[in-house]
Amino acid sequence: MNIDLPLMLLVSLFIGLGIFSQWLANLLKWPAIVVMSIIGLLIGPIIGIVNPQETMGPEIYGTIVSLSVAIILFEGSSNLDTRELLGISKTLRRIMTYGALIGWILGTVALYYIVDFPLAIALVLSALFIVTGPTVIQPLLKQARVKRSVDSILRWESIILDPVGPLIALFVFYGFRMSIEGFSIAILAEYILGLLIAVIIGLGATKLFTVMVKKDMIGPHLIAPMQFVFVLLIFSVCDFILHESGLLSVTIFGLGMARYKKRDLIYNESNHFVEQLTMIAVSTVFILITSSLTREMLSFVVSWEVILFCAAMIIIVRPLSIYGSTIGAELNMKERTFLSVVAPRGVVALTVAGFFMEQFNTLEVPMAELILPVTFGLSFITVVIYGFGFKPFSQTLGLSSSEPPGVIMIGESPFSLEVAKNIKQHGIPVMISDALGDYRETEEDDGIERFDGNMLSEDDRMYADLTRFEKSLIMTRSTVLNLLAHEVMADEFGVKNVMLLSPDYREGNNMLGSAMHSHILFHDDLGYRKLNQLTKEGNFIEISASQVEELTKNDLVIYYIDEDKHITFKNKTVKLQVEDEWTLGVMKNAID
Repeated sequence: MNIDLPLMLLVSLFIGLGIFSQWLANLLKWPAIVVMSIIGLLIGPIIGIVNPQETMGPEIYGTIVSLSVAIILFEGSSNLDTRELLGISKTLRRIMTYGALIGWILGTVALYYIVDFPLAIALVLSALFIVTGPTVIQPLLKQARVKRSVDSILRWESIILDPVGPLIALFVFYGFRMSIEGFSIAILAEYILGLLIAVIIGLGATKLFTVMVKKDMIGPHLIAPMQFVFVLLIFSVCDFILHESGLLSVTIFGLGMARYKKRDLIYNESNHFVEQLTMIAVSTVFILITSSLTREMLSFVVSWEVILFCAAMIIIVRPLSIYGSTIGAELNMKERTFLSVVAPRGVVALTVAGFFMEQFNTLEVPMAELILPVTFGLSFITVVIYGFGFKPFSQTLGLSSSEPPGVIMIGESPFSLEVAKNIKQHGIPVMISDALGDYRETEEDDGIERFDGNMLSEDDRMYADLTRFEKSLIMTRSTVLNLLAHEVMADEFGVKNVMLLSPDYREGNNMLGSAMHSHILFHDDLGYRKLNQLTKEGNFIEISASQVEELTKNDLVIYYIDEDKHITFKNKTVKLQVEDEWTLGVMKNAID
């Protein structure tokens, strides 16, 4: 039933389906890759609408997938920060060495005895399975907001092992090829020289790019496009020299960019561009790969051999590799337990598996055609299990917050303290950061949690546990500081979850762009001074939503708390819709 579509329409269709999957997953609160897999399977092997690999041809299909993987790896590595390694470097080294080795050996045994693969395929594929995809890990981490140390380990592991796994697999494959064709210095030299060139190109590209930036040869508006071109060229050149070495080279380039981001803000110009491009790449590629499976491959995915193998990888291989490699490390038992049950495989494993399937098929190795179905089975099953179990399990172990989403208030004042005390009584986490350091109502402990440090400092936030918080209210007396804080906190919590007070004086509105007005708290006439004055006069109260009709036109609802203890704050452009069971925070006589 495959429909023969023009190439341009086909590419546009898959990009559209990828973004639709992200939208639908957000709507359903499901892991995005689960939705992508389902849609890909429906239009591909299940209904048979289109097989993109056959329609595009292997060369175009492979090019799109490979370049997308390069972008994904660059984005992940360019956002790594060595400061995160403080206190976890020993653990991370062990997981990426001893843990990877244990996983490789046990994975080989599982593939050989359970799936009945030949030893050569089992060794190669198991090396590939030591990777944990950043395409899956990072969305899960954003969703669950787990403890910083665990978050850092999972992200670093996923990024660093992504190029290492395929390169180990390639080395093993070359060894197998030499066992058939006879030992060859040329083949060994090709591998070693290819790796060396990949490292040199990655380091050289980093140096060239930074020199061009320092000498003003690249304007700020061209930082992102030039990085994009560098990534494509680095990956393509290295991959031409040695297949899969491009993964290593773009990772090195990304780590170089991450290092320079701490030295010069200009390197952050590309952050949003690359992040959005990565989302498009992940969405498109995953649907391309899943829809290219055949029905025969899909039938093997649901066979007892694949299901038993996946169970062994989840229940035996991953826990043993983590527990075995982290003995005496910095982690406590809960953190080790959590790491032992999180190892989803993503796009990189699927992409490289397709390459090895072709290579083993060329050498006429039995069962080579089953490499991709087994890889997809492991990817899909681990994504579903970890995707739906990640947040509940992290909450059970106390590594992410099971409380209602909390609020961080920047600016300590009578008003912010009064609001904080009230919402804290509902079990909602609340923290105050006295950004200007000029207010304390009392020296006694008032029960309100305060941030120890500068909330606007990335260094201070990095080492703080902010997993319990989802919103930020910026309420200092300085309009300039409020605008700066809004920009910083929007990167931390998202633009929709950060709001700031209206300036005290009309002249202050000139400092706000028109788009900023939708992020103003409460009302144009309620600035820092007036809110504090009204609070001191006792005008702030809490009522049940069923009493809302008792309010006058001069009263203003500040926030409401629903039955699930989720708090929503009023902004100047949106009218609140409330239900009788909810609690309202109201400022009486707020509007003249």
